[in-house]
Amino acid sequence: MPQTNQAPILMDTDKPVETLTQVENVTEPRRTSRVTRTPARYLNLHENVQKLFVHGDNDYRDDPSTYEEAMSNIDSFKWLEAMKSEIDSMSENQVWDLVDPLEGIVPIGNEWVFKRKIGADGKVETYKARLVAKGYCQRQGVDYEETFSPVAMLKSIRIMLAIAAHYDYEVWQMDVKTAFLNGHIEEDIFMDQPRGFESKDKSKVCKLKSSIYGLKQASRSWNRRFDEAVKSFGFIKNEDEPCVYKKASGSMIAFLVLYVDDILLIDVDDKKSISGYIFTCNGGAVSCKSSKQETTTNFTTEAEYIAAFDTVKDAVWIRKFVTELGVVPSISLLVELYCDNTGAIAHAKEPRSHQKSKHIERRYHIIREIIRRGNVAVQKVASADNVADPLTKAMMQQQLDKHLEKMGLRYCTEWL
Repeated sequence: MPQTNQAPILMDTDKPVETLTQVENVTEPRRTSRVTRTPARYLNLHENVQKLFVHGDNDYRDDPSTYEEAMSNIDSFKWLEAMKSEIDSMSENQVWDLVDPLEGIVPIGNEWVFKRKIGADGKVETYKARLVAKGYCQRQGVDYEETFSPVAMLKSIRIMLAIAAHYDYEVWQMDVKTAFLNGHIEEDIFMDQPRGFESKDKSKVCKLKSSIYGLKQASRSWNRRFDEAVKSFGFIKNEDEPCVYKKASGSMIAFLVLYVDDILLIDVDDKKSISGYIFTCNGGAVSCKSSKQETTTNFTTEAEYIAAFDTVKDAVWIRKFVTELGVVPSISLLVELYCDNTGAIAHAKEPRSHQKSKHIERRYHIIREIIRRGNVAVQKVASADNVADPLTKAMMQQQLDKHLEKMGLRYCTEWL
């Protein structure tokens, strides 16, 4: 039996064993008595959202989806007036001629599209009806060739507004009613007569002379005619932004920016990094982007380097665009870009072979060439001062307000 140096433990069996119970002091968590209130900056927003769904005396009703539904609607008289206005516009622009149908030619159909326009007070302001051709029935190479037409980028509009604010230019905004009706088409396109406005001879069809909404080439034909018209008045197209025109005469200068409504598409969620950048001009944001990267990155420096690639490309375009405007002398200086990742800045300035970065695609290294040409310069900025941070991550309210102020954004309540 092994020996130990421990002293034997003696127990007194004549005395009962006392059981010790440890009493713990349990402290209830402190509950705040403060009443939660909605922040003041959200109050007006809540009221405005309510107005969108409460139309006063006009109860909310869905817009008609067909001609028959519009004619059986309680507002049928107003819809009929809207359709008459649309037909009158087409008659004034001589959009079509009524002809006998050609043998073997199947005319394309059309549909009426109805929409109530709600005013700022939440009430129905106007009733709109639009005759739309069934362009999906057209055949490429027969009924149309090219369909592309340019549209001014939002960053171009913001840059122009920033320049106008700096030089105190007059800004005039206008809308072209039934714009597409002004475009001429070269192809022979036949269309059915519009529902509800057929001629006595219902066998005739409409031979289009001008484009209408819904045709594949509608936007292109209208843009082509617009381009010819403004150039005849002496306007010169910007080579880097085909929807911005300039005309100078002595000390007078005029810019024309063409914009057409577009569609925003949103993709599905995944695990890719978010790239974000923002350009400011005259104290306000003029160009920004927040989007998922094409590739999945392995570490932060790689993600920041790819984001810098997109930023540099936009910087080069902005520099060229503003240079051609000829009203901002300081644009001849290099554009300063700020990044909060030291590794990405080092990779942008010179090649650095590293185990973690050797797989980066060659196209992203164009940053180095642009920096060598002296077009841009990349500088370090502290993460707390990076204005683009709200475009890539969530942050505390105080920090968010700080960045929004640098972007030139203000809460609506501050203007009241």
